[in-house]
Amino acid sequence: MNAGEVRNDDIIHLNVGGKKLITERSTLCQVEDSFLASRFSGRWEGPHKRDDDGTAFFDYNPQFFVAILNYLRAKKFATIENPALPPKVLGDQLDDFETFVQYLGLSDEIFPREKFNQHSPGVTLGEDARVAVHDPDKAEHRYVLGQNIYREKTHSFRLELEMFKDHFWMFVGILKKGVVPPNNKSRRWPGSYGWALGQRGQVWKDGSPTIDNALKDVTKQGDTVKLVLDCDAAKLSLHLITGQHFHIEILKSQTWRLHVILLNPSDRLRIINE
Repeated sequence: MNAGEVRNDDIIHLNVGGKKLITERSTLCQVEDSFLASRFSGRWEGPHKRDDDGTAFFDYNPQFFVAILNYLRAKKFATIENPALPPKVLGDQLDDFETFVQYLGLSDEIFPREKFNQHSPGVTLGEDARVAVHDPDKAEHRYVLGQNIYREKTHSFRLELEMFKDHFWMFVGILKKGVVPPNNKSRRWPGSYGWALGQRGQVWKDGSPTIDNALKDVTKQGDTVKLVLDCDAAKLSLHLITGQHFHIEILKSQTWRLHVILLNPSDRLRIINE
């Protein structure tokens, strides 16, 4: 089959581990250079194994494949504000599932490295959206959100405070997915959890602050802090280079995004991927 004989809206019939599936060619081919795109784009379509009905057969775990197919279907209608959720599988199957995702060449798509992708006006993103910079105009709270969605397992984020003027105020934390930004006061939005670093020493839980004197004046420009999000235990932790640890209980059975806020002109924060 050559490229001239295929169309994006072609209906594709599959037998995956005994489960019959039907989808469109465009759904399977969304991620360039993946195994599925190479098989079904028409650039190369070698002979598939066939079952007794003549349907293309793949000897894969059908549960894993259906989870990926549903993710690709959701991706077709996703937006920056509401990205497609990563497939959800049982905890004891996650390692096998991640190996299968890697085999299909979809790791960077389904388990991408974190970067920023949504922010208020007055913020500039750089270095492949892993650096957020407050514009040099005036002090004003300006939020920045990560692209990835987290709802199970444990995830860590290392954040470098590259420019932290007078170590006055900078927020690091998480935000519940699905919150539509009504204004720049994202620290006060329902579903906002984290810490205001610097001179204020605040803890924010579900949009409400309290003072934590142990957090005051312990972070400065150039420091790297670590956030640990444990979705299964419903806990968020902050780890400082001083050796201090802080913990917040968060809402259970929710989905989350990385959430930072810059306040002072030219303040700058970087995501350091492990």
